[in-house]
Amino acid sequence: MNRHRLASLVAALFALSLSVTAQEKKVAEKDVPKAVLAAFKSTYPNATIRGYSREKENGKVYYEIESMEGEIGRDVLYNPDGTVAEIEETIAPSDLPPAVSAAFRKLHPEAIIKKAEKISRDGQTEYEITAKEGKRRIELEFDSDGNPLKKP
Repeated sequence: MNRHRLASLVAALFALSLSVTAQEKKVAEKDVPKAVLAAFKSTYPNATIRGYSREKENGKVYYEIESMEGEIGRDVLYNPDGTVAEIEETIAPSDLPPAVSAAFRKLHPEAIIKKAEKISRDGQTEYEITAKEGKRRIELEFDSDGNPLKKP
């Protein structure tokens, strides 16, 4: 196989792999269902909306509204009927549950936490921590009891 055909094949496989994963597309406010907009605006009346997107994951369609409210960044994922599927909010590292902080510190005692997020979905709460340890970037997820959700 010559280089040109190989490059074309690699490009095609890359494009195919992108279409298999969750598909997220930025959309305009007019493309978001009214039920989603109403649900967001009634729950977060003081938030500044930064953008909208439509996502398709495992054949199911969701709408995401990205927003800021003071220092809190918030991404809310909605079902088309306006019910909440997931909420992702930035929180201060000091607001992490003690069990989560302790578990993180046990794994990375010298790391500096750059961002902490609280993720609520399906009645469960998880925490995502993005930190820096020297030049290395670390991203870990924990349940609310401090158990890692992925291998550290």
